[in-house]
Amino acid sequence: MINRIFNEDCKIFLPKINDNFIDMILTDPPYGLDVMGSEWNSEKIDGLIEKSKNSTIKGLPVGMKFNPEDAIKLQSFLEPIFKEYYRIMKPGGFCLVFSQSRSSHRVALALENNGFEIREQLFWDYGLGQQKAQSVENFIKKNKKLSDDEKKILSEELKYKKTPQLAPKFETIWLAQKPKDGSTIENYIKWKTGLVNFNNETVKVSFEFSKPNIKERDLKYKHPTQKPIKLLEELIKRFSNESNVVLDSFGGSGSTYVACKNKNRNYIGCEIDPRYFEMIEERLK
Repeated sequence: MINRIFNEDCKIFLPKINDNFIDMILTDPPYGLDVMGSEWNSEKIDGLIEKSKNSTIKGLPVGMKFNPEDAIKLQSFLEPIFKEYYRIMKPGGFCLVFSQSRSSHRVALALENNGFEIREQLFWDYGLGQQKAQSVENFIKKNKKLSDDEKKILSEELKYKKTPQLAPKFETIWLAQKPKDGSTIENYIKWKTGLVNFNNETVKVSFEFSKPNIKERDLKYKHPTQKPIKLLEELIKRFSNESNVVLDSFGGSGSTYVACKNKNRNYIGCEIDPRYFEMIEERLK
């Protein structure tokens, strides 16, 4: 079963894995943003990405916005998946989950509610992101309830004000751990999990890697939330051992599996979208 990817919904795939089989989980689930709804509709998202080429923010699908209710739905979506994660993970194993800043607390709650201990909040620092805040000048001009004089006064008052979207710089990665079986040393002797590879270095909570370059994205099917392989390699190196089994149940473009091969780890996972699944198989060859 190891070193294979399956074209399945993770809710169908995960129950097939034996208890206490996985050494590490590294995954990037859908963030529960508005356009995704409860189902992954790749054709719809591809269309919105195409439209975004003519918009101010080119990296995200048009209409992708944050709604607090979507964060609640995200937690509900993840709860049964994290329950399976807990069952199949070895005691002491680390589970690393990417999340979007405004809904990351829901991801942490879903992990805790299913038995995981939150060890740390890690950050992928990708450098300064694209400014999303909007000036309100245009809104003022279009407001028919205001007179020209009122618009002029308000425009002067708000000339340095913008909508509350700060320039992004990082993504959250929750570092969770399945409770150990006995002491740290007892757990390691039995399961070979639970310790971090420092390699005589300081391991910080912030991992600084640029977003995937053109070479990494030069794939037959591009994925909207692709992560850099070097970042995934670093996480795999720190939180697992060589020959360990690493799970990613949201395969996407397959970057986690490529990083596993590069770092001499075994991998297992699934991808629900048949187009991305085919791309992953091509990429791994």
